[in-house]
Amino acid sequence: MSDFGVAVVRGWVTNCVALMVVGLGYAQALAQPPMPVQSEPPTRYTLPTDGLVSPAPVVPPRTAYQPIAPAPGSPVTPDGSLQPKAEVTAPKAKPRKYRFTSRYGDSQLTYDTQVLSDGTRRFVFIDGVIVNATGETPQDTVELAADQAVVWIRGMQMDSKLQPVGSQPTASGKEEVELYLSGNVIIRTQPKVGPLQTLRGSQIYYDMERERAIALDAEMEYRPLLPVPGGAPVLAPDPVHFRAIELRKLDAENYEGLIADVNTSKLPSDPGLQITAPRMTMTDRQVQLRNVFGIPYRDLLTGQPVVGDEKIITAYGAVPKFDGIPFFYFPWYRGDANEPLGPFVSVGLGENRIFGAQLYSTWNMFELVGLRPPIGQKWTLELDYLSERGPGFGSDYKYHLPPADPASGLMGADGLIKYYGIPDHGTDDLGGNRGPEPTQPGFRERFLWRHQQEFTPDLFFQGQLAYVSDKNFIEQYYKSEWDTMPNQETFANLTWQQNNYLLNGLIEPHVDRPWIAETSWLPRVDGALIGQSFLDRIVYSGQTSIGYAMTHPTETNPVSILPTDQKVDTGRFDFLQELSVPFGLGPVQIAPYALLDLTGYSADLAGNPIGRVWGGGGVKTSMAASHLYEGVTSDLFNIRDLYHKMVFSANYLYAETNVHYNQLPMLDRLNDDATDQAWRNITPMQSQLVSGPAGLALQNSPVYDPQLYAIRRALLDKVDTMDDIDVLQLDLRQRLQTKRGYPGEEHEVDLVTLDTSISYYPQASRDDFGHPWAFAEWDFLWNVGDRVALTSTGWIEPYNGGSRYWTVGAYLNRPDRTNYYIGYRQIDPLNSRAVTAAISYQLSKRYYLNGSASYDFGLGQAMSNSLSFSRVGTDLTVTLGITYNSLVNNFGFTFMIMPNLFAAFAPGGSPMLGQAMNTGR
Repeated sequence: MSDFGVAVVRGWVTNCVALMVVGLGYAQALAQPPMPVQSEPPTRYTLPTDGLVSPAPVVPPRTAYQPIAPAPGSPVTPDGSLQPKAEVTAPKAKPRKYRFTSRYGDSQLTYDTQVLSDGTRRFVFIDGVIVNATGETPQDTVELAADQAVVWIRGMQMDSKLQPVGSQPTASGKEEVELYLSGNVIIRTQPKVGPLQTLRGSQIYYDMERERAIALDAEMEYRPLLPVPGGAPVLAPDPVHFRAIELRKLDAENYEGLIADVNTSKLPSDPGLQITAPRMTMTDRQVQLRNVFGIPYRDLLTGQPVVGDEKIITAYGAVPKFDGIPFFYFPWYRGDANEPLGPFVSVGLGENRIFGAQLYSTWNMFELVGLRPPIGQKWTLELDYLSERGPGFGSDYKYHLPPADPASGLMGADGLIKYYGIPDHGTDDLGGNRGPEPTQPGFRERFLWRHQQEFTPDLFFQGQLAYVSDKNFIEQYYKSEWDTMPNQETFANLTWQQNNYLLNGLIEPHVDRPWIAETSWLPRVDGALIGQSFLDRIVYSGQTSIGYAMTHPTETNPVSILPTDQKVDTGRFDFLQELSVPFGLGPVQIAPYALLDLTGYSADLAGNPIGRVWGGGGVKTSMAASHLYEGVTSDLFNIRDLYHKMVFSANYLYAETNVHYNQLPMLDRLNDDATDQAWRNITPMQSQLVSGPAGLALQNSPVYDPQLYAIRRALLDKVDTMDDIDVLQLDLRQRLQTKRGYPGEEHEVDLVTLDTSISYYPQASRDDFGHPWAFAEWDFLWNVGDRVALTSTGWIEPYNGGSRYWTVGAYLNRPDRTNYYIGYRQIDPLNSRAVTAAISYQLSKRYYLNGSASYDFGLGQAMSNSLSFSRVGTDLTVTLGITYNSLVNNFGFTFMIMPNLFAAFAPGGSPMLGQAMNTGR
C-alpha cells in the first residue's frame, strides 16, 4: 500500500465505526421509500352544523392513503377493510368536567338550547364562549374559545348554568361532546412535553370523545424541546408554526394539513424561511426515538433504547422558500420538529487565494450513529472542501465526566479528542521568505487528545497525546491555535498538592517532530515546600527535581541558533532553596533572603558530568501608602472623591556560579513552539529585512539573545539559564479610585491605574552590555467614563540599539453594541509603526457593520483589513464580508446565510471555519 493509502486508513480510524453505522442507516432509509401520492376526486367538506350556519367553503381534495403492504409470505392480502361481523375495540372516553363561561369580560353568557330527537342536547352560543374541559391529567385538559359555537352533548345532564349535574347513559354508554366553533377560534392543549400547544382557525369542528377535529384556515403553534450538544434540552427560542388551508386532527397523535407550510419565524405572518407542501402530516407521540436515517437511538452509557416525545413532520412535494422565493424541491421530506436541524450543526462558505472556494460543514455524530450521550459530551464530524487543496474531514469529541460522588466537590474529568486530515494537492502560503521548506506530504493530518482529571481534592492528572504529519500543517490550517494555544506535544503529568507541599511526576516522550526544538523527559519528578515558617520568624522554601532528559534540536529549517541548543542525553538533579527573615520597620516591610541552587548533570555540552553551585542573596522591601482627596468632584469626568493608593517595592539580588550557562544544555525551554520557530526563522534574515546597523544587530547582537534576556530579568524557574547577576529591580503600582453610580448605590472603580518598573545593574559592563538601566516598563489605563477608556503600555531599554515596544489607544463603546478602537504601536529597531482601527457599528436594528484595518507606516504597507455587513432578520442572518492580508498577499470573500435557530442551538463548527477572518479564509 502507498504512503497515501496508509495515511488515509490511519486518518479514518477514529470515524470508521460511526460511518459504517451511518451507511447502514442510509441504506435502510433507501430501502423504504415514501408512499406515492394519489389523488381523489374533489369532495365538498361540510361541517355538522345542523343548518345553523352556511356550509364550509370548498377546499382542495385530500390525498388518499395507500393500502397496508402485506407481510412477506403472508397468504392473505389485507385490503384495509373490516371483515363481516368484525368488532373494533374503541378506546374508552376520557372523563372530563365541562365549564362554560363568557369569552369577553363580565358579560352574561347567552345561549339557546334544544333537545334533538335522539336525545342529544344542542347549545348555540352567539356572543363568545370559553369551554374548559378538565380531565384527570393536564394532557386530558382542553380549553376552547370562539365567538360563535354549537355544542352537542349526549350522556350528560346540564343545569341552567351549564354545569354538569349527572349522567345518563347513551346507546354507546359514553358521555359524548362535539363542538362546532367559528370566529377567532383558539384551542389550547397540554402536550406531554413542553408548554401549551395552541390551535387557531376560522372554523373548527372538534369531537372531544374521539379527539378528532377539522379546522379551516388553521395554524398550530407549539415550542418544542431542542437537544443541545453537550447540554440539557432547552425550549426553542421561537415556536413552530404549522399552518394549513385545512388542518385535520385524525386522533390524539396524528394531524394532517392540506396546502400547508411550516416555519419558526418571529414574524409568522411574513416568514423569511419556510417549507410549503400540498400535503403535510405530523405525528406527536411517545416512541422509541430514531435518527434521520431510521436508526433507533440508544443511551451511550446503558445501551438501552431511548423513549421520548417525537413530533414527526412529513411533507410531500416540499418547497423551501427564502423570503417567499423557492430555492429547492423535495419530493418527500421527513423530520422531527424537536430536532429541526437533524444531524446538521453549521455550514460556511468562503473564497480566497490560498484555499480557493471553500465549503465547511459540521455534523452531530451522536445523531448520525443513533446515540444519546449524557450531558457534557459533544461529538461532531467535519466534512469540508477546499478547491485549491482538496476534501477535508475530521472529528471533535468533547467530554465532561462528573465525579462518582457529586458531594465530594471534585470537578471530575474533562477532555478533547480531535482529528483532521486532508489530501492536500496545493502549496502552503505562510508569508515572508522562510528559506528552504521540507517536502509537503500528499496527505496531511493531525490528532490531539487532551485529558484532565481530578481524583481527589489533592491529586489531579493532566495529559496530552498529539501527532502532526508535517511542519506547517497547524500554522496553515489552525493559525489561531498555533499562535495562542499550548504546544502540540505528548506528555502525562500527575500532581499531588496539599497545603504548601507539592509533588509532581512528568513523562514526556519524543514524538517525531524534527522541525520543533523540544526536550523529552523519561521521567521527571519535582517536589516543593513553599513558605514553611520556623520560629515565627524564618521562612523556608525549597524546590527539587530529578529526571532524565533528551534534547531534540531542530533537524530541518529553521535550524537551532543558540549554542546551548544541542543534542544531549543527560540526567539532571536540582535543588533550589531560599531562606528569608522578613520583618517590619515602621511602614516598610523588609525581607533579607539567601538563595542556594545545587545542580548536577550526567553530561554537559561536552559530554562530561558536571556539578554546578549557584548562590547569592539579597533583600526585598515594600511600602504601601495612600491618600484620600475628599471633596474632589467633577460631573464632567464623573468623579466623586479620589483615593490614591500606592505600593513601592524593590528587590536587590546578587548571585554567582561556578559553571556558566553556556556550558550546560538548555533542557528547560524559554519559549513556546510558535515563538521559538518564528525567532529561528527570522533571525538569520534580519539584515535583509531591516536595513543598516539595526538589521545587523538583530541578526548578530547578544542583546537579543533569549537566554541573556532571562538572566538579566533574574528568572529563577529556568534551571539551565542561571548565571552571575547583580541587579536592583524597582517597582511602583498605583491606583486612583473614585465612586460612581446613582446616589445611595455608589461603587468604587479604578479611575486610573499606572504600574511602572525598571532595573538597575551595578556591574553594567558584565550584566547589561555597559548600560546601567534597562527594562523600563509601564501599563496605563484611564477609565474616563464607564464607556470611554485610554490605555498605553510599553517596554523600553533606554540606550541606543535597545529594544523598544510601546502602544497607545482609545476605546469607546455604547449600549447599542457600537464599539470603536484606535491605537498606535511602535516597535524598534524593527522600524514598525502601525496604526490600527476597529469599528462595530449598528446602522439600524437590523443592519450591522464590522470593520478593522491596520497600516504600518514604518514598513509602508497595509497589514490586515476586514469589512463585513450583517443583516439580522426575523429568521435569517445574512453576512457579506471581505478580508485582505498583505503578509500572505491573500484576498478573501465570505458569504453566509444562517437561520437564527442555527446560531442559537448549533454550538461548535468546522475546525477551520472559526478562523476564517484571521487567516484570510
